[in-house]
Amino acid sequence: MGQRPNDLRPWESPNALFGSELRRYREAAELSIAAFCELIQDSAPYSKSTIGAVERGESRPDRILAVHADRVLDTREALTHLWDGLFKGTNAVPAWFADWAVQEPKFDAIRGYEPLVVPGLLQVPAYAAHLLDNDETAVEARLARQDILTGDTTPHLMYVIDESVLHRGTGNPEVMRDQLQHLLALSSRRIRIQIAPLRLHEGTRGAFAIGTLPDGDEVGYKDNAISGDTTTDRLEIKRLTGLFASIQSTAYPVDQSLELIAKVAKEKWT
Repeated sequence: MGQRPNDLRPWESPNALFGSELRRYREAAELSIAAFCELIQDSAPYSKSTIGAVERGESRPDRILAVHADRVLDTREALTHLWDGLFKGTNAVPAWFADWAVQEPKFDAIRGYEPLVVPGLLQVPAYAAHLLDNDETAVEARLARQDILTGDTTPHLMYVIDESVLHRGTGNPEVMRDQLQHLLALSSRRIRIQIAPLRLHEGTRGAFAIGTLPDGDEVGYKDNAISGDTTTDRLEIKRLTGLFASIQSTAYPVDQSLELIAKVAKEKWT
């Protein structure tokens, strides 16, 4: 076998965890990446560069790879079981969002800021369908994420939403009215919504969220124009935490925010 690559960091993401396990089983079988690829070639052809990227956590694996890797590495379906635990239910979300989607059900608390749209966990079906071009699979996947709001361990949510979101329509006033009324109905001690007023503040940089796990560890998510990025880097999360505090300090209190949502729903979308 060739020189062993640098050690992986399996705790950093689902991709990294799966990749480290694939490498561990492959090396236990005393197979090079080239030999592994040759063994599964007839059933599922993969290049050496593809397998290398998966093992380094740089590429999200597909389930077919897990199934055939279990077969040739004699793992008793360990990799398929791991894949199902890490990725099942996230196929309909973009690959760049999958790491966050996998972690989301585990969070005790989520803080987030949205400058453009209502946060996904708070969207009604018609609003989500408009944003997702009526892609039924994508809409179902987004709405399925909301199951965490009705379970036995509902996380604490704190969202700051830019006021412009309340005025940005879908082309159907009824959809916007229902969406804003849904925000009012969701508001509770566990789901707190604040509105940032229409003025310049640090939130103009883009959407982001911070999830807190039961052990206190935190995961960050940053949105951009074409994709997103999930991070566990402590410095980045510290910056996001400070940014959220700064934005929240400019927002209306919860009661005033709810009054504003109700006012816009009635005056603009009725």
